[in-house]
Amino acid sequence: MSEVLYRAAAEEDVEEILQVVRVGWPTGGPKAMEQRHGIIGGKPWLDQQVAAVESSVRGNLDTTLVAEVEGRVAGWAVYTTNEDTLVGAVAYNAVHPDFRGRGIGTEIVRRALDKLREAGMRIAIAGTGMGDEHAPARAVYEKVGFLPLRESVSYSMDL
Repeated sequence: MSEVLYRAAAEEDVEEILQVVRVGWPTGGPKAMEQRHGIIGGKPWLDQQVAAVESSVRGNLDTTLVAEVEGRVAGWAVYTTNEDTLVGAVAYNAVHPDFRGRGIGTEIVRRALDKLREAGMRIAIAGTGMGDEHAPARAVYEKVGFLPLRESVSYSMDL
């Protein structure tokens, strides 16, 4: 098994991070909305998700970590801090399907939590969907010590 290098993200990593989203993002609210209501805003759900992740990563490049294997971005995580509340978040994160099952997701979330502790955060939050496709994310969060806070239901309707 190849060695994994964990490091701060750089501008040149952004396109590979977005590629991980394109090939490995399970689903989410935007996909569910599209399935129920059709394409919204003129762009397929995945294009919207890629744009949201790109905005988050570019806006938080200094708080984005990557896991690199043989020169490829195998996984990544964005973490954010709130100096007013001292609540940090493990925000967007994913592991490329080619590299799943190697503990990369768990380790990169652990490292993001370390960064939140170093920044003086007192609480960490993370969120994911409740569907089966999100089970690996939930397993990672629980493995590193997160406890479920609440379940959520989203509603929509045509007007």
